[in-house]
Parts: sequence; structure tokens; C-alpha cells
Amino acid sequence: MRDETRLEQIRSTLAVDGYQLTVEEAGPGFDVRITAGAGSCPDCLVPKNMMVSMLAPILGVGPDGIRLSYPGDVAPANHA
Repeated sequence: MRDETRLEQIRSTLAVDGYQLTVEEAGPGFDVRITAGAGSCPDCLVPKNMMVSMLAPILGVGPDGIRLSYPGDVAPANHA
């Protein structure tokens, strides 16, 4: 079960350094995106595996249920 209180704590912590966290439910897992605001360091986040291990218990899924993207990640191309 998703813990909104703890998720908001992570959002607030990231916001202090200029990052924004968005979480969208996608099937049995979650798409999580962290973006860097103006003046923030796009390469200064903890390694992805560490962030996923922090988010997994908060979102109530295993690490394989989280698709995480960081600033600078290339978004997959949309095919029509």
C-alpha cells in the first residue's frame, strides 16, 4: 500500500535541492520521474538503485515494480 505521508517527505526533501518527484501508477507498478529545476544539479542524485530501494517500501511494491527516470535520461521515442 502506498504511504502518501512518506512519499510527501521524499518530495519535500528533493524539492529543497530543486528537484520534482512525480509518481504515476502504471499497471501493477509505478512510473517515477525526478526532474531537475533551474539551478539544481542534474547529476547529484543518489544512484538509481538506491533511490528505488528507498521508494519500494513507500510505494508498496518490489524494486522491479518501479520504473525510475532521472534528469538527463532519454525518454523513449513515441512510435505512431
